Amino acid sequence: MKGSAHLTIGGAAGLAAAMYLHTDPLATASLVGIGAVSGLAPDLDVNGKLSNRITISKKWLILFFALAGGLLAIYSYWDLSGMMQLAGILIGSGLILLPRLFIKQRTMLFLTGAAIGYAGFYMDLYWMMLLSGFIIVSSFLSHRTLTHSVIGLVYFGYIAWHFEQSVQVEGSFIAAVLAYASHLVADMKAWSFNKKGVKWFQPFVHKEF
Repeated sequence: MKGSAHLTIGGAAGLAAAMYLHTDPLATASLVGIGAVSGLAPDLDVNGKLSNRITISKKWLILFFALAGGLLAIYSYWDLSGMMQLAGILIGSGLILLPRLFIKQRTMLFLTGAAIGYAGFYMDLYWMMLLSGFIIVSSFLSHRTLTHSVIGLVYFGYIAWHFEQSVQVEGSFIAAVLAYASHLVADMKAWSFNKKGVKWFQPFVHKEF
């Protein structure tokens, strides 16, 4: 299922939570937003809508290294000599060429998770540190593995519970869990538009549903 569909279903889950709790307009809007984001969260294991939105494009990091490499090569050529000149030019050339081969969007997702973890530690926000762990682990996973399982759902629910305690927006936990679960249900092969299903109980059971 496409990210836009998961976004819509997640937002609807947030709205359902708001209607159940009879929240005010501001809280309702917040729950819809929380649901929309949570509905996309399982797909952090692939370059989807949420992953691309929360990460800086790899192009900027590649450009940074290219500029640094170019400046180093120019400096080495004009101001150094002998082996130091050669080494400077080679390192500069490497900074220009190699990042294009090794820096992927998943690398940027990992760096984003690390930055969120640092911010959470600095601000003493436990939910943010938990979210950091979710993002970092997701950057290493294949698509439809742990984030598309009961383990992923429970862990995300744990994040959502601490988030609600922190921001004091009633219904955050319910909206997040419903939206996350809606993603897994929508990805099941019970629906004709899905060729693959969801392994709800991995890594212990690998049966697709």
